[in-house]
Amino acid sequence: MKKLEFVSAGLANDPEYNSLGFRCKEFDDIDFDNYIIFAGSSHVEGIGVEKDQTFAHLVSEVLECDHVNLGVGGGGIDAVEHNLLMWFMKYDKHPKEIVIEWPIYQRFVKDMYGEENLCPGGSWSDPRFVTYADHPLYIKGEMAYRNLHKLLPVKITDVMHGKISSYTWNSSVIWHCKDDIGSDGEHPGPKSHLKTSENILEVLNR
Repeated sequence: MKKLEFVSAGLANDPEYNSLGFRCKEFDDIDFDNYIIFAGSSHVEGIGVEKDQTFAHLVSEVLECDHVNLGVGGGGIDAVEHNLLMWFMKYDKHPKEIVIEWPIYQRFVKDMYGEENLCPGGSWSDPRFVTYADHPLYIKGEMAYRNLHKLLPVKITDVMHGKISSYTWNSSVIWHCKDDIGSDGEHPGPKSHLKTSENILEVLNR
Protein backbone atom coordinates (compact mmCIF):
# COMPACT_ATOMS: atom_id res chain seq x y z
CA MET A 1 0.00 0.00 0.00
CA LYS A 2 1.48 3.33 -1.08
CA LYS A 3 1.74 6.23 1.33
CA LEU A 4 -1.14 8.67 1.14
CA GLU A 5 1.06 11.68 0.56
CA PHE A 6 0.83 14.46 -1.98
CA VAL A 7 0.87 13.40 -5.64
CA SER A 8 3.67 15.43 -7.24
CA ALA A 9 5.73 15.60 -10.40
CA GLY A 10 8.48 13.80 -8.48
CA LEU A 11 11.17 16.40 -9.14
CA ALA A 12 12.36 16.80 -5.56
CA ASN A 13 16.02 16.86 -6.67
CA ASP A 14 15.49 19.80 -9.02
CA PRO A 15 16.56 23.12 -7.40
CA GLU A 16 13.39 24.81 -8.72
CA TYR A 17 11.23 22.33 -6.76
CA ASN A 18 10.74 21.76 -3.06
CA SER A 19 11.54 18.51 -1.26
CA LEU A 20 8.06 17.12 -2.07
CA GLY A 21 8.44 17.75 -5.80
CA PHE A 22 6.37 20.94 -6.18
CA ARG A 23 7.53 24.09 -7.94
CA CYS A 24 7.40 26.46 -4.99
CA LYS A 25 9.11 27.00 -1.65
CA GLU A 26 9.03 24.41 1.11
CA PHE A 27 5.51 24.20 2.51
CA ASP A 28 6.70 24.89 6.05
CA ASP A 29 8.20 28.19 4.83
CA ILE A 30 4.91 29.48 3.42
CA ASP A 31 3.44 32.60 5.03
CA PHE A 32 0.30 30.91 6.33
CA ASP A 33 -1.28 34.27 7.13
CA ASN A 34 -1.13 35.41 3.52
CA TYR A 35 -1.09 32.83 0.75
CA ILE A 36 -2.97 31.40 -2.26
CA ILE A 37 -3.08 27.80 -3.51
CA PHE A 38 -2.82 26.97 -7.22
CA ALA A 39 -3.66 23.38 -8.20
CA GLY A 40 -3.74 21.64 -11.56
CA SER A 41 -1.57 19.98 -14.17
CA SER A 42 1.59 20.97 -16.06
CA HIS A 43 0.04 24.34 -16.89
CA VAL A 44 0.12 25.27 -13.21
CA GLU A 45 3.49 23.63 -12.69
CA GLY A 46 4.70 25.84 -15.53
CA ILE A 47 6.46 23.38 -17.82
CA GLY A 48 8.06 25.36 -20.64
CA VAL A 49 8.52 28.64 -18.74
CA GLU A 50 10.75 29.92 -15.96
CA LYS A 51 9.49 29.64 -12.40
CA ASP A 52 8.92 33.40 -12.13
CA GLN A 53 6.96 33.37 -15.43
CA THR A 54 4.24 30.98 -14.21
CA PHE A 55 0.81 32.49 -13.70
CA ALA A 56 0.90 31.27 -10.09
CA HIS A 57 3.98 33.39 -9.43
CA LEU A 58 2.66 36.39 -11.37
CA VAL A 59 -0.69 36.46 -9.57
CA SER A 60 0.83 36.13 -6.11
CA GLU A 61 3.39 38.81 -6.93
CA VAL A 62 0.67 41.33 -7.84
CA LEU A 63 -1.39 40.41 -4.76
CA GLU A 64 1.73 40.60 -2.57
CA CYS A 65 1.17 37.19 -1.03
CA ASP A 66 2.83 33.80 -0.87
CA HIS A 67 1.67 30.94 -3.04
CA VAL A 68 1.59 27.15 -3.05
CA ASN A 69 2.00 25.56 -6.47
CA LEU A 70 0.36 22.11 -6.48
CA GLY A 71 0.71 21.74 -10.25
CA VAL A 72 1.53 18.18 -11.36
CA GLY A 73 2.72 17.46 -14.89
CA GLY A 74 0.44 14.77 -16.32
CA GLY A 75 -1.83 15.05 -13.30
CA GLY A 76 -5.57 14.58 -13.55
CA ILE A 77 -8.61 15.75 -11.65
CA ASP A 78 -8.18 13.07 -8.98
CA ALA A 79 -4.64 14.36 -8.31
CA VAL A 80 -6.05 17.88 -7.91
CA GLU A 81 -8.73 16.64 -5.52
CA HIS A 82 -6.31 14.48 -3.54
CA ASN A 83 -3.68 17.20 -3.13
CA LEU A 84 -6.17 19.82 -2.00
CA LEU A 85 -7.79 17.49 0.53
CA MET A 86 -4.33 16.49 1.79
CA TRP A 87 -3.47 20.16 2.23
CA PHE A 88 -6.54 20.90 4.33
CA MET A 89 -5.89 17.78 6.40
CA LYS A 90 -2.31 18.82 7.14
CA TYR A 91 -2.55 22.59 7.56
CA ASP A 92 -4.99 24.48 9.76
CA LYS A 93 -4.56 27.95 8.32
CA HIS A 94 -6.60 28.36 5.15
CA PRO A 95 -5.45 30.16 2.00
CA LYS A 96 -7.05 33.42 0.92
CA GLU A 97 -8.06 31.88 -2.42
CA ILE A 98 -7.79 28.65 -4.38
CA VAL A 99 -7.20 28.66 -8.13
CA ILE A 100 -7.80 25.32 -9.88
CA GLU A 101 -6.77 24.61 -13.46
CA TRP A 102 -8.92 21.60 -14.33
CA PRO A 103 -7.00 18.98 -16.35
CA ILE A 104 -8.62 16.79 -18.97
CA TYR A 105 -10.71 14.10 -17.30
CA GLN A 106 -9.01 11.15 -19.04
CA ARG A 107 -6.15 11.20 -16.54
CA PHE A 108 -5.90 9.38 -13.24
CA VAL A 109 -3.62 8.55 -10.32
CA LYS A 110 -2.06 5.08 -10.46
CA ASP A 111 0.19 2.78 -8.48
CA MET A 112 3.46 2.24 -10.37
CA TYR A 113 5.96 -0.48 -9.49
CA GLY A 114 9.14 0.93 -7.99
CA GLU A 115 7.62 4.30 -7.09
CA GLU A 116 7.23 5.21 -3.44
CA ASN A 117 4.13 7.33 -3.96
CA LEU A 118 1.18 7.34 -6.35
CA CYS A 119 1.90 8.68 -9.86
CA PRO A 120 -0.07 10.33 -12.70
CA GLY A 121 -1.37 8.13 -15.50
CA GLY A 122 -3.28 8.69 -18.74
CA SER A 123 -3.45 7.86 -22.43
CA TRP A 124 0.37 7.73 -22.62
CA SER A 125 0.55 4.96 -19.99
CA ASP A 126 -2.78 3.13 -20.30
CA PRO A 127 -4.42 3.91 -23.67
CA ARG A 128 -6.83 0.96 -23.66
CA PHE A 129 -8.04 1.75 -20.15
CA VAL A 130 -8.69 5.39 -21.08
CA THR A 131 -10.72 4.26 -24.10
CA TYR A 132 -12.88 1.78 -22.19
CA ALA A 133 -13.26 3.88 -19.03
CA ASP A 134 -14.01 7.21 -20.70
CA HIS A 135 -17.45 7.71 -19.18
CA PRO A 136 -16.55 6.63 -15.62
CA LEU A 137 -13.53 8.94 -15.72
CA TYR A 138 -15.79 11.77 -16.85
CA ILE A 139 -18.21 11.13 -13.97
CA LYS A 140 -15.27 11.06 -11.54
CA GLY A 141 -14.28 14.49 -12.80
CA GLU A 142 -17.78 15.85 -12.35
CA MET A 143 -17.95 14.49 -8.81
CA ALA A 144 -14.56 15.91 -7.87
CA TYR A 145 -15.53 19.33 -9.19
CA ARG A 146 -18.77 19.39 -7.19
CA ASN A 147 -17.17 17.95 -4.05
CA LEU A 148 -14.33 20.47 -3.92
CA HIS A 149 -16.67 23.41 -4.50
CA LYS A 150 -18.96 22.19 -1.72
CA LEU A 151 -16.41 20.94 0.82
CA LEU A 152 -13.54 23.40 0.75
CA PRO A 153 -14.12 26.44 2.98
CA VAL A 154 -12.37 28.82 0.57
CA LYS A 155 -13.47 30.51 -2.66
CA ILE A 156 -12.36 28.62 -5.78
CA THR A 157 -11.60 30.23 -9.13
CA ASP A 158 -11.75 27.78 -12.04
CA VAL A 159 -9.31 27.86 -14.94
CA MET A 160 -9.93 25.70 -18.01
CA HIS A 161 -8.46 25.22 -21.44
CA GLY A 162 -10.28 27.14 -24.15
CA LYS A 163 -9.88 24.23 -26.58
CA ILE A 164 -11.52 21.70 -24.26
CA SER A 165 -15.31 21.52 -24.45
CA SER A 166 -15.84 18.23 -22.63
CA TYR A 167 -16.86 19.79 -19.32
CA THR A 168 -20.43 20.70 -18.44
CA TRP A 169 -19.56 23.30 -15.82
CA ASN A 170 -18.67 26.90 -16.58
CA SER A 171 -15.22 28.39 -16.25
CA SER A 172 -14.30 31.65 -14.58
CA VAL A 173 -11.15 31.95 -16.68
CA ILE A 174 -10.33 30.60 -20.13
CA TRP A 175 -6.77 29.54 -20.82
CA HIS A 176 -5.29 31.40 -23.80
CA CYS A 177 -3.05 28.51 -24.77
CA LYS A 178 -2.36 29.70 -28.33
CA ASP A 179 -0.80 33.06 -27.46
CA ASP A 180 2.68 31.51 -27.55
CA ILE A 181 4.53 28.25 -26.89
CA GLY A 182 7.01 27.49 -24.13
CA SER A 183 10.60 26.32 -24.40
CA ASP A 184 9.51 22.67 -24.53
CA GLY A 185 7.68 23.30 -27.81
CA GLU A 186 4.33 22.13 -26.44
CA HIS A 187 3.09 23.97 -23.34
CA PRO A 188 1.94 27.61 -23.08
CA GLY A 189 4.71 30.20 -23.03
CA PRO A 190 5.35 33.40 -21.06
CA LYS A 191 2.75 35.50 -22.91
CA SER A 192 0.09 32.86 -22.24
CA HIS A 193 0.93 32.75 -18.55
CA LEU A 194 0.88 36.53 -18.34
CA LYS A 195 -2.54 36.71 -20.04
CA THR A 196 -3.93 33.99 -17.79
CA SER A 197 -2.60 35.78 -14.71
CA GLU A 198 -4.39 38.95 -15.82
CA ASN A 199 -7.64 37.04 -16.31
CA ILE A 200 -7.32 35.42 -12.89
CA LEU A 201 -6.62 38.76 -11.23
CA GLU A 202 -9.67 40.25 -12.93
CA VAL A 203 -11.84 37.49 -11.40
CA LEU A 204 -10.20 37.67 -7.97
CA ASN A 205 -10.63 41.45 -7.80
CA ARG A 206 -14.37 41.39 -8.54
